[in-house]
Order: sequence, then structure tokens, then C-alpha cells
Amino acid sequence: MSALALKATRLAFFSIPSFQAPLAFGRTALLATVLGAGSLRSFLEDLFPPFLLAVPKKKVSHSRKAMRSSNKGLKDKQNLVHCPGCGLPKVAHHLCATCYGSVTRLWKSKDKVNGGSMPDLS
Repeated sequence: MSALALKATRLAFFSIPSFQAPLAFGRTALLATVLGAGSLRSFLEDLFPPFLLAVPKKKVSHSRKAMRSSNKGLKDKQNLVHCPGCGLPKVAHHLCATCYGSVTRLWKSKDKVNGGSMPDLS
């Protein structure tokens, strides 16, 4: 963001005809022209707008940081149901972890018996 602001101010600054002549003489002539034309403070305010220089004055304490992020806690799940296969709780419209684990163990054991081919699921 500050790079864009700097680029815009530089383009506006160097497009003025009175500042194009000292560019041929180097940076020292440009700096002398800027310092002689106006105060350095006003030049810096034009170059860096005040919102670019905004920083906090003091460190945010742990308690204030905790108060600010207190509403970002974990939320309770409202969509829990019982698995029809094993009866354990699971998230609705998701596979039951227990049933899935038992089925995959069954498939892997059949896969070892069949010698690496896919088991017949019928």
C-alpha cells in the first residue's frame, strides 16, 4: 500500500516542470531544491500520508487480547446423530469412524488373502 502511495507521489512530484531541470544535475541538486522550496516536514507529510505511519503506542496486554478474541471459541455441534450400524454418535451425513475402520480392516484382510487383488464386494 505504501509503495503505491510513494509511486503516486513521486510521479506527481517529478511531473512538475520546475523539478525536471535539477534531475539532470543529480540527487543533491534535487534535495537542495526541495529543502529550499519548503519545509522538510510538509514535504514528508505529502510524501507519507499520516495513515501510513500509524502504529500502536503501547503493547496490547494479554487480558485485552483475550477479551478481544473471547468470541472466537469452539462452537457446539448441533448435528450429531447415532450410527444405525454400531449406535455410536457421529456427525450427520458423514461416515461413522468406527464402522469405516472395521470395513477397511476387513477389506485389507481379504486383500492379503486374495494376493493383492481387489476383493469382491458382492
